[in-house]
Amino acid sequence: MEIGFIAAALMLCGASVYCFCKANFCACTKVGDCDNPINHYWLGAITAALIALLCCCAALHSEKGTMLWLVLMVSCFGGAVLSAKHSAKKRCNKTKRANALLTNEPN
Repeated sequence: MEIGFIAAALMLCGASVYCFCKANFCACTKVGDCDNPINHYWLGAITAALIALLCCCAALHSEKGTMLWLVLMVSCFGGAVLSAKHSAKKRCNKTKRANALLTNEPN
């Protein structure tokens, strides 16, 4: 039973981080359309995080459950940051650098 709660909490932490990233992406790219504080993505992130916290506390009781929830959330956010850095690096490698056009000029 505890393992089921922990597995559910891990999935909910991942869903929470996904919703958080989508909310930030939406706020940055569609200014005015979805920058209100009660957005579906924000509500999804907060709700999933709270349910994940409840699952962790149900599995391991309050103190250890809270510590497990923090570890799960930090791990998911760390994975999201690494993924974002990797995709940004991949995106930058596909485009030409601005000073690459100047390499054929005579001195």
